[in-house]
Order: sequence, then structure tokens, then C-alpha cells
Amino acid sequence: MTEATTHPLKKRLLFLGKVALTTVILYFVFHQISKHWQEIKDYPWQVDWVMLALSLIVGLLVFLALAVMWRVLIGRMGHKISLPRSYKIFYLSNLGRYIPGKIWQLAGILYLARKEDIPPEDATASFILIQLFAVPASFLVFILASQWEPRVLVDQVALFGECTAYVMTVGMLILAAVIILFPGRIIAVGNVLLRKLRRSEVTFKPDKKVALAVFLGYSVAWIGYGVAFWLFVKAVVPDADLGLIAAVGIFNAAYQIGYLALFAPGGFGPRELILQVMLVPFVGPIAPALAVLARLWAIALEGIAAVAALLIKK
Repeated sequence: MTEATTHPLKKRLLFLGKVALTTVILYFVFHQISKHWQEIKDYPWQVDWVMLALSLIVGLLVFLALAVMWRVLIGRMGHKISLPRSYKIFYLSNLGRYIPGKIWQLAGILYLARKEDIPPEDATASFILIQLFAVPASFLVFILASQWEPRVLVDQVALFGECTAYVMTVGMLILAAVIILFPGRIIAVGNVLLRKLRRSEVTFKPDKKVALAVFLGYSVAWIGYGVAFWLFVKAVVPDADLGLIAAVGIFNAAYQIGYLALFAPGGFGPRELILQVMLVPFVGPIAPALAVLARLWAIALEGIAAVAALLIKK
């Protein structure tokens, strides 16, 4: 077998592997729904439309905040664009998450940024910086929430026993400190990935003040996204024993694990699996159904945001 035929074969096998893994995870999600179907069917579901609308409004404000963070980063590279345009670039490219492999999200930023005369090198650098700041900030929010509400780290997640929250908190605080105090070293890690992708390396290195501001900005945004999720839960399960801090932590953990699952477009499967596992101590057997409803809520939220982005003109 020649190298030319081996390469397409590897791609097909990799694709099939991703499909198989996603299918297995989705099976576990819907198996839990089937297992608890009687409790789910008998639960007195209702919708508080005011709370639901409020959850969508808060979610849209979070998307705007995330676009502001991208605008700050690209602005520090010398490219000044309006907030509406930065929102359009950031959010429409973000929809690339729904294509397997997060490379399409980067491709979206490159394509849309080019229309604003932003060089591919800087657009790529901004994408890498987003990941280096946003993902750790979100996980730190989750870990700090687990200190406040231990039930966030249930037995299935508490890998190190009772001291899990402390171990993970110390680890995330150290990582956050490194990102803020030594952003250049973190960027060096990102450059390793860029070399593998055969992309230009990031030469821009934000100073400590910018790194601190961006990291805190993302942290606040992720807290806001968790608040939006909590409002959604209260809209459909008003009697849920789910506090605000616990909801913020659970949503951030599920969102980021789904995001980092490169095989799953849009985090489908992994996010729902983590949500249902972590929601059980708070809502009981209806957790699997609530996790699926949360996905529908997120799709509605992102659909509204996409329409808003498409309506933005030059």
C-alpha cells in the first residue's frame, strides 16, 4: 500500500473512530433517559417564560463580553475594529465548533478577519490566545465553585477522594498565576501546537497587565454564562435544589469538557454526559432529561446570537 493511499485510509479510520466514540457517549446519555423515563415522565414540568427570557438575555450579554475579550486581544496587536464587527467575527467563527475538529473555528476567524485586513498570523495568534486564557479561566471558576459547594464534585468526578477539590484548586490557581505572570511561556506551549498545524507561530506577547485583564474578563464572562444556565434551570425546574454557585461550576465544567472533546462537534455528547452526572445530586433522576433540555436551550441561544451576528453590516 502506497503512502498516498495510506493517508486517506488513516483519515477515514480517524473519522470512524470519532463517530464511534460520540455514538458510545450519546448511548450512555440516552440510556440514562430510558432508565429513568418513568420519573422524567411523571415530573411536573413547567416553564417560567420570564426566567427563560432572562436566561437568554444574560447568555447574549455573555457572548458580547467574549467578543469584547477578542477585540481587546486583536486590538493589542494593532488592529482596531468596532465592537459590532468583532462580535460578528468572533461569534460566526465560533459556530465552527459544530464541525468535528476545532480547526474549523480557526478557519472561520481567518476567513472573517481577512475581510477586516487582519493578517492570518495575527488572527491565528488571537485564536490561540483565546484558548490559553479562556479555557483555564473557566476551569478555575468550576474549581472555586466546588470549594463552595462540595456536591459539585460527586463521586464519579472526585478522582482523588475527599481532597479532590483542594488538589484541583491549588493546581488551577498555579496555572492561572503562570498564565498571568508568564504569558510568554504559555504562548510557547501554544506555538508547539501551531508548528504541528504548520501555522505561523505567535510572536505577540501580552504584558502582565493585559494578561490579568483578559483572564479576569474571561472569568467574569464564564460566571455570567453559568448564571444564564442557572436561570434556565430555574425556568424549567423551579423546585431544583441547585444553588447559583453550584450551577455556575457545573456548567463551566461540562462546557469546557465538551469543548475540549475534539471528536464531538459542538461538544455533543460529552457536555450532556458531564451535565447529567453532576446534576444528579441536585435534581435526582430527571438530570439526564435536564441535560438534553440544556442543549436545546444552548442551541436556541446560539441561534439568536447567530442571527444577530448575520444582521451586522459593515
